[in-house]
Amino acid sequence: MSDKSIDVTGLTCPMPLIRLSQAVAAAGAGKRIKITGDDPIFEQGVRDFCDLNQHQVLQINEMQGRTVEILIETARDEGA
Repeated sequence: MSDKSIDVTGLTCPMPLIRLSQAVAAAGAGKRIKITGDDPIFEQGVRDFCDLNQHQVLQINEMQGRTVEILIETARDEGA
């Protein structure tokens, strides 16, 4: 289950990560975001973004073709 879903299918790097960054900022700490995309480097880009920003990749689902759906949980506040 996600708090927000974004679809970046058809967009190429860096736009999927820009959209994800905006969604994370709007969602706040400890929220789940599902992002769906089909750029060839989409999955690795999201993984790298999460590693860099201390977000957690919860689930990755390969859909039809090269479309990938990734569920992440945003980093929690230090005091939480």
